[in-house]
Amino acid sequence: MRNWGVVQGCGLCGERDETRDHLFFACPYSFTVWEKLVRGFFGRRTNPDWTATLSMIAGRRRNRLDSILIKMVFQMTIYHVWRERNERRHQMTWKTADQLHKIIDKTMRNRIASLKYKGQHQNAGLLQRCFELSG
Repeated sequence: MRNWGVVQGCGLCGERDETRDHLFFACPYSFTVWEKLVRGFFGRRTNPDWTATLSMIAGRRRNRLDSILIKMVFQMTIYHVWRERNERRHQMTWKTADQLHKIIDKTMRNRIASLKYKGQHQNAGLLQRCFELSG
């Protein structure tokens, strides 16, 4: 939109200029959702900066299950925040940050449960690890 000369405000918090960096995760709304979802991974060190967030996801060594989970959480958060932004803009429906957090968390659990890893599969403990990290 900016390339066409259109500057839009953030539909989530009212910030005057909606940029990728603001929407994901400098916006207080999206940061609140993100911080609740990744608290088990990052503790209180969650950063609202886009570049720092990507570095934390890609650069930190973690076990296989945690790597899968953090990437899933990231992808689902981007998708659902973008969807919430569009729903507010076009359908005029609103979810609170807590509601969106719960939707993403449930979507994660349902997706993992649908994979049906059994026995000695290398990802068999994925759902259990998801529960451990989400506290």
